[in-house]
Amino acid sequence: MSKSTRWRAQLSALRTFLRSQRGQSVVESSVLLATLLGMLGAGGLYLSKTHPEMMNALNTHVRGFYFTLSLPFP
Repeated sequence: MSKSTRWRAQLSALRTFLRSQRGQSVVESSVLLATLLGMLGAGGLYLSKTHPEMMNALNTHVRGFYFTLSLPFP
């Protein structure tokens, strides 16, 4: 089997998979995940630009946890 024939067979299998119900659910889930991650990234960027004091508060909070967990007694 030549390289182009193998590539076409793989592309045909992918096309068949994406047209099935299972493929449709995979596509819908990936689109939803990409949308949610994009919104989360945009919201985080907006929050860090408009409220830098909130980022400092979160940093202090997390550093407090790290300090508590690194104490020498159980």
